Amino acid sequence: MSDLFTHGYALLIGVGNTADPGYSLPETVTDAEALKDVLTDANFCAYPNTPDHVRLLKNQGATRSAILEDLDWLKGCADADPEATIVIYYSGHGGFHDASNAYYLVQHDFNEQAILQTALLAETLNEKLRNIKAKRLWVIIDIVISNKNETLSCTISANNLIKRCGRMRIHYSSL
Repeated sequence: MSDLFTHGYALLIGVGNTADPGYSLPETVTDAEALKDVLTDANFCAYPNTPDHVRLLKNQGATRSAILEDLDWLKGCADADPEATIVIYYSGHGGFHDASNAYYLVQHDFNEQAILQTALLAETLNEKLRNIKAKRLWVIIDIVISNKNETLSCTISANNLIKRCGRMRIHYSSL
């Protein structure tokens, strides 16, 4: 395969090292980089290996504001390209805030003392995803549900998420 897939756009997030070392997962960067390699390999997906098509956020670059800005960038890509195929990959910690009954993702600048103000709330992510009107949208969320090193019991209703996003397939496995 020698032609590039110019309708391909991706946001790959490997949170890696966080401001609070208790939430760091350095191997998430390796995973996001490996997915980037597959997406940009001319023998596989052939996405152009440019920031206009593939963006990788990792370590200090994987902030809440950077993630939200790049989700808006993907919306713009989909709006400008009716044939857009979009991949969003997140790898890091996730959690559940009992007091507000809210799921969230942890990014580099997450502050455990101000979860609702600093985490990427699932509701905010869902709103951003609903606004991306791509022909094809593939979202992969690879999270460790925990509060630092304490694993929490967590059940996510796939049907509820599908109703809220409209088009989502969830693959779940546990160790």
